[in-house]
Parts: sequence; C-alpha cells; structure tokens
Amino acid sequence: MKMECISVAGSGKRNEDAYVANQGKRLFAVVDGVSSLTPYENEEGLTAGALAAQIVKQQMEEAGEEQDLTELLVAANERLGACMREEGIDLEQKEALWGAACALVRVGDSHIEFAQTGDCMIFAVYADDTVRPLTHPQVSHLEQAAFARWESCIQQGITQRTELMEQCRDILCANRYLANAAGGYGVLNGDVASKAFVEYGRINRIHLHALVLLTDGLFMPRPYGGETPRWEATVLPIVHKGLQRYTDELLALENSDPECLKYVRFKKSDDKTGIVLYMD
Repeated sequence: MKMECISVAGSGKRNEDAYVANQGKRLFAVVDGVSSLTPYENEEGLTAGALAAQIVKQQMEEAGEEQDLTELLVAANERLGACMREEGIDLEQKEALWGAACALVRVGDSHIEFAQTGDCMIFAVYADDTVRPLTHPQVSHLEQAAFARWESCIQQGITQRTELMEQCRDILCANRYLANAAGGYGVLNGDVASKAFVEYGRINRIHLHALVLLTDGLFMPRPYGGETPRWEATVLPIVHKGLQRYTDELLALENSDPECLKYVRFKKSDDKTGIVLYMD
C-alpha cells in the first residue's frame, strides 16, 4: 500500500491541522483544529485550534489496534475536555471551546472501517474513477448562509476580505452555538453530546483503488456566483496528479485571489492536510 501525505499551513499564524499515519496499526486520520472565538494562546504560542488538533492526534497515536473507531473519537473528545478544564476553560461557553474535526480509517485485508465528525472528508476511489464520499461535511448547510451574505456584500461593492469577514461574523458566531446540537453539526470540543454526531461505517475493498482523507482546506473552492464544485473536481486531480501537485495548484489559485472575491471562502488559504492511500 503506497501512501502520500501533506500538511501545510494556510494564511493564519499556525497550522491548526494534524494527521496520523500509523502503517503498523493501519490507522490513518486527518484532524482540523477549530480555534475558539475567544482568543487563546498558550505559553508556547499555540492557538486553541492547534492545541485541539494535537490533543486529538495524540489520542489517535495511542489507540489500540482493535479499538472501535467511534470510541476512539469519544476518547479524544474526553481528553480534549479534560485539557480545557485544566486550563480553566468554561465548557458551557461555546465561543471559548477548543475544537477539532476529524476523519479516520483503519485498513483491513478485505475491508475499510471509518469514522468522522465535522467537515473532514473520506473518499473511496474505485478503479474506474468512481468517487464515493464515505462522509458528509456536516457544516455545509450552515456555511451557505454565510456564503450568500459574502456574495451579497461583494455585489454591494465591498472588496476587502477583512470587511467581508466582519459582515459575516454574526452568522459564523451563531453557527458556533450549533455545535453538537440539533440542526447543527458534530465536532470534538469536550461536549459529551459530540458522540451522537459521529458518523461511522465499513466498506469492502473490492475494486477499490484509493482512499483519500482531507481537511476542508483542500476542497476546491466555490466560484463567485457559481455552484459548489462536485467532489470529483477535488478528488480525481489528487489521485491522478498527486497530492503535492494538486496542493501547489490550489495555493496558486488562492494566491491569485487574496481578497476572496473570485472564489468564496473565509480565508485566503486555509490549512491543508491530506492522506492518499493507494490500495493496488
């Protein structure tokens, strides 16, 4: 089984992503840290999102070879909650919570187990280039309102990303309170309710060419005034060109649109982490 991994920082201060690639345990994961809306950095300068990603990564690396993947996410969530309590974070204040999305797989001889929460994604790619999403980006329905506001503000003549972001801040803040709540989305943030939002399953390996695990920074962005690209526009170039080349081309696209006017997104470049496992 061949593997390609990448993790590059976006335009923020820190790379708040992480990944796990344990070939011995055949366990692989991508983690996307979510910073608190209340600014936080520890003595080493790590943000809440970066800390959350590292805590989840550590839990994954310590996993037993037969540990249930759902329970592994639950354990990571409990560990995250314990770390926040040690730092005096009020777990009732959702804007202060450290969070992380995560997608993980365990590769068996005849099957693949997977689990996910948040907007990290797992794709099965078959020998005929069929792309099968095994997961769903749980925040996508909430992002649509912010994207619509973003485009409306561009139509009104706003051309600075910082001002566009300020216009959407109320929506993004309201979305944070829907974490692990009905009508919202799942995320690891110390809340015991997160277990109910974990998605998981198992597929067989028949005709399977590759598995692709991605944080949302690697998704092909939505063009202004256009539709959200189909998953094939992201996944097939990764499998055909390689993760590094796809990432380089995506960064070039983002750098050509620093104010996020041609492609609707909240940052010029989000952190980008991916793993491709070639099964054949």
